[in-house]
Amino acid sequence: MSGLFRAPRNRLLGAILLLVLPGVVPLGAHAQDGQRPPVESLETKTHELVNEYRRSAGLPPLAFSRPIAAIARRHSAAMAEGRIPFGHEGFEKRRRRIARAMPLEGIAENVGVNTEAARRTASVTVSGWLGSSGHRENIEGDYDATGIGIARGPRGAWYFTQIFVKRRKAP
Repeated sequence: MSGLFRAPRNRLLGAILLLVLPGVVPLGAHAQDGQRPPVESLETKTHELVNEYRRSAGLPPLAFSRPIAAIARRHSAAMAEGRIPFGHEGFEKRRRRIARAMPLEGIAENVGVNTEAARRTASVTVSGWLGSSGHRENIEGDYDATGIGIARGPRGAWYFTQIFVKRRKAP
């Protein structure tokens, strides 16, 4: 397979970095956030932060894809609900599903989890990804579209999945 079809090389290190960076929030502490913003606004914020970083690095912004986001959201929900462990399980299945919808040249994925307040969760996750070489490599990669899915677990943890896609141009 091409080097573009991959999850971060050091998945365990990336997962550990994101699990250790945020502070621990007691069970039920998310209620202190006041009005909980819709998950879609957190996905939008994450997309904006990633594109802000890409622009600062001289890279073009990534277009947001609702179909890719729906696939990412299902993965985040499965992790949040404990149906699968935190990580990249099922990545090949997600790749095939996206490839049926659009021709691909490359695809990659970042996942993250933290227990930060809603107002900080997106920035903490993106900062964690940028602090991990494998995750940052995906953010800086030669991709043109992305989808971000976020789900919240029963104990207040936020689960993030960002899928990066390079669409194949029509001949």
